[in-house]
Amino acid sequence: MEKLAIDFDSLTTNIFKVGSGMVLSEPTVVAVNTTDKNQIKAYGQEAKKLIGKTAEKTKTVFPVFEGEIVNEESAIKLLNYFLKKVGVTSRLFGVHAVFGVPCGITGDLLLKYENVAKSAGINKVYFVEAPILSALGQRVPLNDFSPCFVIDMAGGTTNVAVLSLDGIIAGFSVNVGVNKICTDLIDYIAEVYGVQIGLLTAERIKNEIGSLSDDDGLSTLVHGRDAKTGTPRAISIKAVDILTPIKKYYDKIIGLAKELLVKLPPEVSAEIRKSGLYLSGAGVKVYDIERYFSNEFSMKINVAENADMSVALGGGIAIGNTQLLKKISVKTK
Repeated sequence: MEKLAIDFDSLTTNIFKVGSGMVLSEPTVVAVNTTDKNQIKAYGQEAKKLIGKTAEKTKTVFPVFEGEIVNEESAIKLLNYFLKKVGVTSRLFGVHAVFGVPCGITGDLLLKYENVAKSAGINKVYFVEAPILSALGQRVPLNDFSPCFVIDMAGGTTNVAVLSLDGIIAGFSVNVGVNKICTDLIDYIAEVYGVQIGLLTAERIKNEIGSLSDDDGLSTLVHGRDAKTGTPRAISIKAVDILTPIKKYYDKIIGLAKELLVKLPPEVSAEIRKSGLYLSGAGVKVYDIERYFSNEFSMKINVAENADMSVALGGGIAIGNTQLLKKISVKTK
């Protein structure tokens, strides 16, 4: 029997296989030939290379958007491709998998995930809310009476939760993830510098000089199209120049998290004050995030070592422990 943990995120799909560890981390995107019955031309990393560079007959499709499966056909084909790539092809002994899902996900959305998983060849599907798996993946010492505070900043969603092994005490998921930083950068650079850039360029800028520091001196060269002339143009941008669109996402999440904290019972507040805040997800990959969040929350900030893989790593722990998985799984209809 194959046992898997799958983080099927809007940005990246991570797969953990029991006995092998992390076996896949690729973009959740496909390239489709629209003139040939939507035949898929490329998957994952190869499809991502085509974003913004294709002719009209080819389009890039993101089957998962803001934590919801929006294109089941493409999602099934992509997941099936990923499973085959990591050697999960035989159904003789069955394939069991746990999926990380947004906090508070509804039954209808779970059914979409279940349909995609089973259509891709997974026999038994479990669902666990992402912040719980994130905590497990960060090796937070979970039990029934010591809650922890987790913010998981994924590609299309952000999960904020105070939880224990007994479940989510208070939490929510918002349909805003780190992808929003890239779209904000595209708009900001067009407005301020008069240069139009694409999604891949925005992502590179975020990864190279994304910072929450007011005096970060890093810079990068940005190539794009002049908004007035339509000709190619290059500009040099410093980290401090894009502080406004970078901060926008984090300030929104911080504000929502603070609204959650003020509603907690005093005993719960006291417990999480001791252990601090646990940060995970692709959103932690920005300079000075620990200081920035520490100033806002006045508590210790624990940044996950393998931040963008925490959910899949936690799923690997859960799928290997039957009793634990039964305790934390979201019940489906």
